[in-house]
Parts: sequence; structure tokens; C-alpha cells
Amino acid sequence: MYAAGTQVWLAFGLYLAATFYFAYLAHRKTSKTGFMEDFFVAGRSIGPWVLGLTWIATAASGGTFIGSPALGHTYGWSVMLWICSYMVVATTGFGLFGKRVAELGARTGALTFPDLLRDRFDSRAIGTVSGVAIIILYIAYLVAQYVAGARVIEAVLGVPYHWGVLGFALTVSLYTAYGGFRAVAWTDEFQAIVMLTGVLITVFFAIRKLGGLQAVYDGLEAQTPDLLTTPGPTDFLPIPTAISFFCIWALASAAQPSTITRFLACRDTKALKRACFLIGIYISLLYPCIIGIGIMGRVLVPELAAADHATPATILAVVPPVLAGFVLAAPLAAIMSTISSFLLVTSSAIVRDLYERNLPERLTEKRARYLSYLATFAVAGVALAFALQPPDFLQFIVVFAGTGLAATFFFPTLLGVYWPRMNKAGCLAGIAGGFLSFLLQYVSFGTRSFGGFDPFVWSMIVSLACVVAASLATPPGAESLRERYFPKTQGQAAWPVLRLSAIRRTMGSAPST
Repeated sequence: MYAAGTQVWLAFGLYLAATFYFAYLAHRKTSKTGFMEDFFVAGRSIGPWVLGLTWIATAASGGTFIGSPALGHTYGWSVMLWICSYMVVATTGFGLFGKRVAELGARTGALTFPDLLRDRFDSRAIGTVSGVAIIILYIAYLVAQYVAGARVIEAVLGVPYHWGVLGFALTVSLYTAYGGFRAVAWTDEFQAIVMLTGVLITVFFAIRKLGGLQAVYDGLEAQTPDLLTTPGPTDFLPIPTAISFFCIWALASAAQPSTITRFLACRDTKALKRACFLIGIYISLLYPCIIGIGIMGRVLVPELAAADHATPATILAVVPPVLAGFVLAAPLAAIMSTISSFLLVTSSAIVRDLYERNLPERLTEKRARYLSYLATFAVAGVALAFALQPPDFLQFIVVFAGTGLAATFFFPTLLGVYWPRMNKAGCLAGIAGGFLSFLLQYVSFGTRSFGGFDPFVWSMIVSLACVVAASLATPPGAESLRERYFPKTQGQAAWPVLRLSAIRRTMGSAPST
């Protein structure tokens, strides 16, 4: 444990108060508009600044602020090669999916990721299967985030782990359920600013205390020279693993349900371009500094009870007390922002995709509100139950859940929005093939499958093959669907800057069931 003074407690309290204030403002605005669209996609009103920062805050999770520095602390500079392709993740995600998904969501009235696939292929089964996959894998993601949050609280404030994880889960669940996606987006904006500021402050004081980067190198060389080489100690990064993660970080976030939700919520396609530019700058600053904190922590605080304590321990070792409370809010902000987004995506999968879209009649607004609150707390409770027995390395859970979602949905989504010939048989085959092959490889081989590659690589290939083979082997979808999603007047030109709310008014919305 690392004792925290009154200033740290005060800073945490002010941070939480600001977070709940944003949730309160969002709740007031949500109450004045239609509940379902506002709760799940903020009325499709998110602009570039909020869009970019909410994407960043969701992507920069407990794995980023707790898991990645822990890996840096344990394995050294080879972790930089492990995560280097994350620098282009915004380009791949926004470039491949952003404008197309945003335009189709506005045209069809889709509120969730399974909504988009269900309406594209006119298949209730696709919506249900997608919803179930999201629930299973996002609960695994949430477990890692709860553990990370509780470990920050345990290490910094001295609160016992079980009490910390309970209080943390309750806090995030409350403001997420209270304010919906608008609260998530607004608090994400605030939390993203806290994150980057806190990281830059920590790096500055760590380098100053050590006497420069050369001193960091000399300290590592004296302690553990293997940390300065690739593939690092215990063969952390052999060539197949390096290739696997170059693919994983560049592609895995592109078709995440939480990412697709942000495309559905954006105001117009111009906002996507500006948000993508903002994300690229932010990530290029954040990740080298994050790994550096873990590596410098190896020199500053070599004896740790757990590697996952590297971030808070380093902060308390180098940052002046007057700033420490604010800086320690950075990892907490990363974790809370990710949890709130994943809670919302998972609860929307339950309420919208498993319940409402399978009802013969529309769900009333009052009942939708009640069920959304109930689903949010239920999902939080399930994840909390698993988090009470914490795993060793959080980042491996994050990678498992993230790559599992990508293997399941990447190619069914990519080809679904661009390939007119793809049909519902191809979509179901791609989802099932990607998910089952990924799960089978993890159970059989762990993180290194055939040829030493991560299961993600082979699962993506299986998913692509299943989509193409099943689509070509079965009759094409209805002509009306192809005309709706691929109008002949569209051609090959780039999408213009469009006000997405205007598209909805002119094209109409998809039916609710």
C-alpha cells in the first residue's frame, strides 16, 4: 500500500463530484427528449471534440493505465513494439467504418451495433446472436476494468480490495444509468483531459527525479539488462507475437460495438474527420508516456507487491503532494470512462437487441427507461461477482475480450456495409466462425496458436472465409435491401459532408421490430 494524504482524498472527491455533475446535466437534457434514442446515442448530436475524446476515453482503459505500465515494468522496452500499431487505430477505424456506418445509422434509425447488422440483413437471428456475443465478451472486459479500478483505490487510498471494487462498481453504474450516452460522452470528454494531463505531469517529474533518460537506461541496465532488449525477458515478444499484435491493435478497435455506437451518435460526417485527427495526436502522446511510466517505475520503485501497482506507485514516488491527487485521478478516469461505455453498450444489447426488437409491439418509453436502468445494474452486478476474485495480468483479459469481439464482428461488419452480395447466411457464418474458432484456439493453445501467432489472426481469416463462402453459396438478399443500402446513384464517390439528422428525416427510420 502507498499512504495517501488529505490532498489526495480531496482531489478524488472533487473529481467524482465533477463526474456526477456532468451526469446530472446529461440527465436533465435526456429527460426532455425521446428516451431510447437519447439514452443510447445522445440524439445523434455528438460533435468532433466530444466524439474524439469519448472514443479516446473508452479505448484508454484500465488495461492502458494499469495493465500496459505493468507490462512495461515487467518486460521493458519490448512492450513499445507490442503496442506500436495502436498509433494508427483511429485511421483504420474511422477510415474503414466511420462515415459509412454513421450515414447508414442515420438512414435506418439504428441505435445499436446489432441494430445495424439486423436491419442490413433483415434478420432477427443476427441481432440476437450479436447481442449475446456482446454481452459475454463485454462482461469479461468489465471484470478487468473493475479489478483495475479497485487496485488503484487499494494502492493509493488504502481501501481494502473488496470494498474498493464494490464502491467503484456502484459509483460508475449510478452515473451511467442516470445520464445515458450523453453522460458517458460528456464525462469521457472531461476524463480524457484529466488522463493526458496526468500522464504528462507524471513523466515530467519522473524524468526530472531520475536525472534524465540516460539515467533511466543506466538504472535498467544495472538491475535487469534483459528489459532493454527485444524480445525481452522470458521471450515476451517473438516475431509471430509481434506480427499478431501489429494486426490486433490496428484492427481490433475498428469494429468494436462501443466504436460503432460512437459513429451512430455523431452529428455529421465532418465531425468524424476532425475527431480522427484529434485522436491521432492524442494517442501519439499518450502511449509512449504510459509505457515509459511503467519502465521508469522499475527504477524508482523496484519492489512492488504486484506489477499492476506500477502506475500509482510511480505517481506517489515522484509527483508533489499538491498535484498527486489530481494526477492519480488519471488512471481512475481511464477506467471509469471505459466501464461506463461498456455498461451502456451491454445494457443496450439486452434492452434493445434481445428484448425490444423481439417484441410484437413497441416498447413504451416508461418501460424502456425502467429496463435500461435495471439492465445497467444487472450487468454491473455480474461483472462485480467475477471481479471479486482478481486475475494476475489485466491486460491479457483486455486483449482476450477485444480480440474476441474483433474476430467475431470485423469482417461481417466491414463486408456487410460495403459488399452488396453479402447476405444473412454470410453474416451469421462469419460471426459464428470467428467467435468459435477464436474460443477453440484460446482453450486449446492459449495466447499462441498455430505458428506462434495469436488466435486473433487465424480467427480473422476463418471469419472472412466463412462470410465469403456462405454468401456465395446461398441466394442473395432481397433486392429491396440492396437498393436501400447500396442505391445505384451512390456510385464510387467519397461520401459528402452530411448532416445525419437530415438523412433520417428524408429517408425515414427503420421499423422498431
